[in-house]
Amino acid sequence: MYCLSVQYPTPDDADAFRAYYADRHLPLAERLPGLRSYDVAYPAPLGPDNGTPFCIFRGYFDSAEDMQRALMSEQGAEVAADVPNYSPKGATMFHFAVDTKALALA
Repeated sequence: MYCLSVQYPTPDDADAFRAYYADRHLPLAERLPGLRSYDVAYPAPLGPDNGTPFCIFRGYFDSAEDMQRALMSEQGAEVAADVPNYSPKGATMFHFAVDTKALALA
């Protein structure tokens, strides 16, 4: 499993960000070829806030190659072009392999 993570800074209008993101951007992202699943979080800082992102998107693909194909696709270009419409401050993207060997806690 491979994860694409996108973190967004705090917007000037949080309600407008959330509405646009849910109603317009996520439906675009759902069309990314090879996207298996995704999750979205609006985290709260734990302790003093040292730059907690406003929003985190994590999209899951079978492989790094599948993720790259999705990003380079026509749909990927459409998703990227949409970001300034709701996040004029941009976004930080990174990716990583997901270790699927989870420790079972008793």
